[in-house]
Amino acid sequence: MPRLRLHFTAEDLARTRIVAEPHPMWELVLSLQKVRSVRPHARYAEWREHSLPRLGEPAHRRHLDLLTTLVPPRGNFPDFLTPAGGEGEFGDVLETVLSTPRQRLRREMAAILRGRQASPAAGLLADGSADGLRELADAASWYHDTVLRPHWSAVRRAFGADRGSRVHDLSGGGVERLLSRLPGCTRWEAPVLECPYPVNRNLELGGRGLSLIPSYFCQTSPVTLIDPALPPVLVYPAGDLPVPGGGTAALVALLGDTRAQVLRALRVPRSTTSIAGYVRTSAASASKHAAVLREAGLVTSTRDGHAVLHAVTPLGLALLDVVGGA
Repeated sequence: MPRLRLHFTAEDLARTRIVAEPHPMWELVLSLQKVRSVRPHARYAEWREHSLPRLGEPAHRRHLDLLTTLVPPRGNFPDFLTPAGGEGEFGDVLETVLSTPRQRLRREMAAILRGRQASPAAGLLADGSADGLRELADAASWYHDTVLRPHWSAVRRAFGADRGSRVHDLSGGGVERLLSRLPGCTRWEAPVLECPYPVNRNLELGGRGLSLIPSYFCQTSPVTLIDPALPPVLVYPAGDLPVPGGGTAALVALLGDTRAQVLRALRVPRSTTSIAGYVRTSAASASKHAAVLREAGLVTSTRDGHAVLHAVTPLGLALLDVVGGA
């Protein structure tokens, strides 16, 4: 099986870090691949159910054509879409993408489009034109607002849980333990970290260190940038959140069994119908439970077309943490 081999020096071990926030553009490009996957992980089922109808709306076909030209279902996409140090707010990271130097933009677009049919918007972007950058800004913003932002609490939740595990490894056994337990990687044998990869590749870190990025939408194998001269990153699959087999006693005592199940279910944004199916109750009952949780500040509810989408609030997440139900 092909491998990515990352070669560390002592300086690289000292400069390896785990980013503090999810990287919205890495999540965007990897989710674009997952939304078209023929065998998606079960963790994406609810997200795909919510997202696919919205992505198929004819009014936004131009946006989707551009994004799917840039990001194929498998394989390479341009490095400028996922800038180094880009964890943080989506708008700020998008501004970094849009400020890519024209020469680099043209070079990376030419490599991606070689031998492929480009959409009109992708052709504008490949020319490095202002119109092409506006098309990219509109398309990325539409996609983010339509299918990522409603699910962002789940992304942050998985990121935070995984980062906590990595920090625990780091504090308990140093960088070597961190690397030896990194999800998706197969072997750490100093000074080389090995991970499954589509092709055999060696990446010499050369004293620059490595930024580790847990990602909700990275499903199996870690991902890195194409250009070895760019600041090294390794995007790896954030571990699944633990899901209790039954209601925890403290949460059930506080909320009641059904309402506790509803709160746990809303770690992933869900419609009223989806909640009803998850906890095996009627839609009317699910709506009433969500209303009680909303009045307590544990859940938010927003209209999304003809449906109402519910999601757990930070206060609800904190409650789940305290009682061990997250």
